[in-house]
Amino acid sequence: MEENKVANNEETEEKKIIEVPEELLKEGEIIDCLKVKADPPDILPEDRKRNVKKLAGAISHSLRGRGEINVRCFGSATIGKAAKALAIAKTYIGVQNLQLDCSPAFISTKMGENELTGICFVTFASEKSADSKPIDVEKCKSVLMVKADPKDIEPEERKKNVRKLAGAISHALAENKEVAIRCFGNATIGKASKALAIARGYVATTGGDLYCWPMFIMADMNGNERTGICWYAYSNLS
Repeated sequence: MEENKVANNEETEEKKIIEVPEELLKEGEIIDCLKVKADPPDILPEDRKRNVKKLAGAISHSLRGRGEINVRCFGSATIGKAAKALAIAKTYIGVQNLQLDCSPAFISTKMGENELTGICFVTFASEKSADSKPIDVEKCKSVLMVKADPKDIEPEERKKNVRKLAGAISHALAENKEVAIRCFGNATIGKASKALAIARGYVATTGGDLYCWPMFIMADMNGNERTGICWYAYSNLS
């Protein structure tokens, strides 16, 4: 009887590990899997920033409480939103001397008759060691600037460009163990995230793994200051 009770408790606990859509997330809730929602196209800039900060708060809260969270995204808009939220969450948990790292992976889901492919950022927090020093991305030996594909590009050509970027990332990691990937706009953030997921597979064939984290960057473009995301990626191969 007691064994059945334990088994039932284990089943109940397993059922709690479910994906929570962002719009259904309760304030202060600690979760292990979060599905990011795309903002409406006509949302005001201030509301967009507020939503990113709210998402960052949810991510950092779960990282403090559980030590890890899976952030699932479908589409460049949600990947871009997640990358910005992860960059902010990294700052939030840094106050507690915690380091945020991600391992990107491809995911899929069914929507009616269609199967969608997305990205999951397997995100975890670890304590910074006493002798750890802040990484100066500006001094990174390898730097890649991601270029947005034309809007009318063929799907196969788009995939080829992502694989080409993945090859450049894995080559940089093999040469220098680190690479900074600079992105401006959701399209390039999405392209870089997919390339990182593929590059992670390349690194795995040599017995290692790829880790990354995002940070905000600024650049002057034709007299206008633009904010972007830089993915700092590294491998655990010695």
